[in-house]
Amino acid sequence: MKRPTDRTAPRDIAVAAPPAITLWWLWGPMLLILSIDPLIRVFAGKLPAQMTFDSLGPLLILPLIGLGLGAFYRRRRITLAPDQLDIVSTFYRKQVPLSSLRMDRARVVSFDEYPEFKPLTKTNGFQLPDFRSGHFRMGDGSKSFCLITDNQHVLVLPLRDGSTVLVSPEKPRALLDELKQLADSRPRA
Repeated sequence: MKRPTDRTAPRDIAVAAPPAITLWWLWGPMLLILSIDPLIRVFAGKLPAQMTFDSLGPLLILPLIGLGLGAFYRRRRITLAPDQLDIVSTFYRKQVPLSSLRMDRARVVSFDEYPEFKPLTKTNGFQLPDFRSGHFRMGDGSKSFCLITDNQHVLVLPLRDGSTVLVSPEKPRALLDELKQLADSRPRA
């Protein structure tokens, strides 16, 4: 028998998984950079690496940076509470009071059909192909906060201050309906 869910408790909303190839855009160039010097040395008839820090340093430091970025890339969470939406993405976090949402303008879009909703300029963010996290500027110059893992199903949440929140939950329509329901049940001031 299912227990009724507590509507007042915060709950996690599943985030859409980005394409599997996205992480290769982080590791591919890094592996290429790491392999260039050893390959040049081998073709020159030398050992692939010298036992000095200037030779081994990049072989140690770049993979550590890659591991760190890969760990932050996996840090994605959307939490819905009765009074706020909490979005955590890579290095960034945004807490959005539900009262600041303009639910009359919220919608689910595909960037292919509505390219005007696609963030254009990264101002303070982490971006790979098919993945955006952090702060961006829209085509009209307005600010946006993004957790985009699926360009075909993006929930656009305009805020009263003129900025926008763009997220990719696994079920964007269900989250939109739930946000509208919460907004309708809030007492009017």
